[in-house]
Amino acid sequence: MKEKYLAISYECLSSIGNSFELESMMSEVVITFYQATRALFVGYYADVNSDTPMIAAGKGADIKIEIENSSCFTFEHEDSHVVILPLKNGYMKFIYDKHSDIKYICKLICNFQRKINFALSACSGVKELEELNDKLEEKIESAVRKIRKHEEMLLVQSKSAIMGEMLEMIAHQWRQPITSIGMISNNMLFNIMLSENQELDKESFKNELDDINKQIKYLSHTIDDFRSFFKESKFKEEIVLDVILNKSLSLIKKQLEYNSIEIKVNNTCQGMKLYTYKNELTQVLLNLLHNSKDAFDMHDIENKKISIDSFLNEEGIVIELKDNAGGIDETILKKIFEPYFSTKKEKNGTGIGLYMSKTIVETHLEGKISARNEEGGAVFSIIIPLNNQK
Repeated sequence: MKEKYLAISYECLSSIGNSFELESMMSEVVITFYQATRALFVGYYADVNSDTPMIAAGKGADIKIEIENSSCFTFEHEDSHVVILPLKNGYMKFIYDKHSDIKYICKLICNFQRKINFALSACSGVKELEELNDKLEEKIESAVRKIRKHEEMLLVQSKSAIMGEMLEMIAHQWRQPITSIGMISNNMLFNIMLSENQELDKESFKNELDDINKQIKYLSHTIDDFRSFFKESKFKEEIVLDVILNKSLSLIKKQLEYNSIEIKVNNTCQGMKLYTYKNELTQVLLNLLHNSKDAFDMHDIENKKISIDSFLNEEGIVIELKDNAGGIDETILKKIFEPYFSTKKEKNGTGIGLYMSKTIVETHLEGKISARNEEGGAVFSIIIPLNNQK
């Protein structure tokens, strides 16, 4: 008989905690206890005030009970024995016929109270963890959306921050052709005045009009360049590295010349194609070139020089921009890529140019950007990995 009770006890024990999902776990417990102890009815009620079982096996659920404390108890109902097992969450009801060894059964059931409570706590903990996970995922997704929206806003703000400088660039780009157009038109008017009583030189007029048309095309081309820069690159495109470098320089070259800054390009990757966001890379290069120009404004340098070197190494395509403007203070070198950090407050520096350059390079171009001092100047290095190419 003792072996029989041990077998029943082991079978019931084995059914507890086999799942971390409440309904699944309690279903196994109810069915096992129902079969192993030969009960008329076994039910699990998720709430102490509930008369409707969440899980049940057998008949007899309509017996009403009142639970006053957490102790296991038994009572007789008509020709049946009823055992009530209060639990951390709800309770279990067991019904047996009058011939059952209710004393042993009640003791067996009561001995499992702590074990079942522990299993219920585990189920509850797992459920709470899953809910927390879901909420955490939602919070992360929401945070990522906010960050992306913020970065998009900063990208626009970054472009807006250099619009004034862009207008200055346009002014430098346009000054010479507008002057040329003015001189040509004045010459044409002067020739008309001199030729009132004689035939005009049509060939000379044609050549001068051709010159005006060339200058107008140059002005139109300049506007197209600046307009395309302010368009967001929605998709990656295949473009030759030389084109990106030349495009960036064409936008700022006149301004550099006006500030007596010599620019030199050493491109050992000529003809190499990149699969990237053209305008975003152009923006980064312009930001770095502007930084160098502003650095020259803050230091008295006689022979102002900027060099752009491009080459391949084991990490990918490297574009390095160097100047001889005095370098970056070592105490702030690690902070220059932080948002809103600027050394140009007196010049209305926004502190987002280098931060957005870093964001664009790391997020859009999947590369790296770094800065160091070298030979009396700053060196900004951009690395674009080859594994993100088409």
